[in-house]
Amino acid sequence: MKTTTGIPGLDIILKGGLEKGTTHLVKGGPGSGKTIFGLQFLIEGLRRGEKCVYITFDESVDEIIYQANSFGWDTKNILFVDMLKKLDIYRSDAFFLDYDSRAEIIEFIDSVTKLDVIENADRVFIDGIGAIRDIVKDEAIYRRVLSSIIQYLNSRDTTTMISSEKTDDIGKEIISYVVSGEFHLEKVEANGKIFRTIDVLKSRSDVVIGRHYFDIKDNGIVVYPIILHGLELNSIKDGLTLSTGNAELDSMLGGGILSGSKLMISGKSGVGKTNLCLQILMQNDFNNTGILYTFKESREEIMQRYEDLFNYKPERLVVKECEDMSSVGEVYWNIIHDLKSHNPTIIAIDCVNTLSNLAINSKDSINMLRTLNRATKKMGVTMLAVVEITQEMDVFHLTGLGISRFADYLIYGRYIEKEGELLKAITVIKNRFGNHERTFRILDMKKGMGLKIEEPLKEYSGLLSGKYEKSA
Repeated sequence: MKTTTGIPGLDIILKGGLEKGTTHLVKGGPGSGKTIFGLQFLIEGLRRGEKCVYITFDESVDEIIYQANSFGWDTKNILFVDMLKKLDIYRSDAFFLDYDSRAEIIEFIDSVTKLDVIENADRVFIDGIGAIRDIVKDEAIYRRVLSSIIQYLNSRDTTTMISSEKTDDIGKEIISYVVSGEFHLEKVEANGKIFRTIDVLKSRSDVVIGRHYFDIKDNGIVVYPIILHGLELNSIKDGLTLSTGNAELDSMLGGGILSGSKLMISGKSGVGKTNLCLQILMQNDFNNTGILYTFKESREEIMQRYEDLFNYKPERLVVKECEDMSSVGEVYWNIIHDLKSHNPTIIAIDCVNTLSNLAINSKDSINMLRTLNRATKKMGVTMLAVVEITQEMDVFHLTGLGISRFADYLIYGRYIEKEGELLKAITVIKNRFGNHERTFRILDMKKGMGLKIEEPLKEYSGLLSGKYEKSA
């Protein structure tokens, strides 16, 4: 039987929650979120009408309640046990005992297990268990003390969460060997940002082991699992060929875009990538729901662009501003939620380069794209991805990010020079499903008239290098 944690996203990783009657360790440095983690676990218990106990070796009860109030949590039905007094160097002899006698050890264990509030408790959170290590110097005795407390709680079918500061190697401390599962909370600095992660290091039940991003929001912790497991995705839609709404672009692609496929639009800044994306979304907007995730422009700017360039006002298109999202985990979590709630036929990300700044490393951002690719494919949702190439103009790159393998279709745009004038040109590099046009075409944009794509430049060569030369 599972005990839900009350932490959004975490129960997906745990495939339903924690096993009832087990003990799990939450480790991390100062400010990593351990106390909030435990409080949220207990608040969920209260919501379910369970008996919840908070035993603190670390902070005063007043400090804990103050933290809970900042999230709007009512703690009046949590049973608090303040063990700080027992460890107060002015009031207690605990630090001056050697704990080498059976009586002293049993007395300390009983100070926890014989508490009246423990009786029939459904959930217990023990905060700052590392304080016991400070007073029990012998590692063998320390292990037996922890084991005795944990076994006592487990035997009464109590689901327990224990917090501890990070000290030794993760997963190799004494306490790690006596708990059923272990979570490591961490703050990681990368790309000028601070990311919060939870690493599921150990579990004696079936869970998704590994690192996941999380945030501390106004209403508590939210975990963002970049996984497919546990998501109730819809069945694949029937395969259809979608028109881009532009006859020349359809021709270049080999007839249009297959429903449920992935199309990447890559090129330098200003070459027309976003406008190509908006063109395809506009065609879909006539009959279906589409979602645009924008990292560069506001919703108002997108709507203004539609009005100025296309003389069109979207009716069904949902525009999501993603500038303030904290990580690739949050981006993925929001997209998956939208796929299920809005049931779109097409989504677009402008631009995917931003994802690398929302990840600790490139591996995480690529993993997010890979998993999203699988999710949209399973649901039959078409995905557009705008990619900005940042390398030198005279060097040819498909994306510059190493992600072209995820594309079923790839439109490549660049600037070319003709008689001292810079022109925008596009070509289709890839169509996984069949034939496509293999020439460049000039792309022009007319205010109020949309995109104009000219005839193929069959008589010219050197266009990939940016030179516009008549073939010999």
